[in-house]
Amino acid sequence: MRSRCFRQSILVLAGLLLFTGSASDWYAQSNGDQQPSTGPNPEVGPTVLAPKKTQPPPPETEKKPERINPDEVFTLSTSTNLVNVDVMVLDKDGNPLSNLSQKNFRVLDDGVPQTVSNFGTAKAPMTTCMVVEFSNKNWAFLYLALRYSYNYLQFIQPQDWTAVVEFDMKPEILTDFTQDRSQVRGALDMMRIPGFSEINLYDALAFTLDRMKDVKGRKAILVICTGFDTFSKLTYDQTLKIVRSSGTVIYPISILEFLSVRNPRGGVSISDEEARNQLQTFAKYTGGQAYFPRFEEELPGIFEQINGQLRLQYGLGFVPTNPAKDGKFHKLRVDLVDDQGNPLRIVSPKGKVVKYRIVARDGYYAPKS
Repeated sequence: MRSRCFRQSILVLAGLLLFTGSASDWYAQSNGDQQPSTGPNPEVGPTVLAPKKTQPPPPETEKKPERINPDEVFTLSTSTNLVNVDVMVLDKDGNPLSNLSQKNFRVLDDGVPQTVSNFGTAKAPMTTCMVVEFSNKNWAFLYLALRYSYNYLQFIQPQDWTAVVEFDMKPEILTDFTQDRSQVRGALDMMRIPGFSEINLYDALAFTLDRMKDVKGRKAILVICTGFDTFSKLTYDQTLKIVRSSGTVIYPISILEFLSVRNPRGGVSISDEEARNQLQTFAKYTGGQAYFPRFEEELPGIFEQINGQLRLQYGLGFVPTNPAKDGKFHKLRVDLVDDQGNPLRIVSPKGKVVKYRIVARDGYYAPKS
């Protein structure tokens, strides 16, 4: 009996190694990735901060998830208290709507209308961190997470910055932000044999958000996971506080939906429905969107939609009329209005009324005096 189980385990591992190797080889052949002769220019422009050091940091200096204090999360620290809000206006199919002007936006801070002083919209490069669940708790999850991750490589543009973080017991950076797509693929190629069965999603999100808080421009976390958390040091409520204060959009893509409809399981700490709700909440609190594909053929449309949403956003900025530096959470609401202040009515070229929804983070933490 032991011999049979051992042989089955060897066959599963061999199959996974064969898939990941062949998938990455296929991707390289189909996309013609080549190693550039020089590294990325440190003058990276407004999308991401240029590195302050030219040499790698000494060992043991990298921040660990356990050092994150949920009571000391990132808040606004500028002297003018300027609040920046990225807003997406999407039609019923999730596609972004353009051609809106500053006068069409009304921002309310705790119900009080604010004066929008900064406004901008343009197609811009993205800074994205892929956070991939990499646990040996379920080999089917690992297999699917890698397939989804390789699929995303087709949508990275030359000007985009991408990093890869994998997590099980703790998060690990496989590649820092780079414009070299082959480095991103190489990072995914490193994901072969996970060391632990833990799925510490909360710690991984907090770790990644902490690293991205100083990144400028259009930024997002693409987290490919089940939504389960088994052993994080942070609680769900602590993680929500960090998520709400981050200013980084989160796009969860579930690998659970594909398998749960085909092979119902048991033995996890929370139910499938709770996992879905958690991913939806992370997305809602940051102005993102959670996806639950049941078929792999849905992925290209999902990634294309995420790209469209991130590249075409409206950037709003205002100085709150409430000057109190109380460190409290302030609720935000963004509306679309016409010249008379009534709800904006958008009509298609064919004369049909366009149904739309506004996506933006739900609030911010004021600075502490």
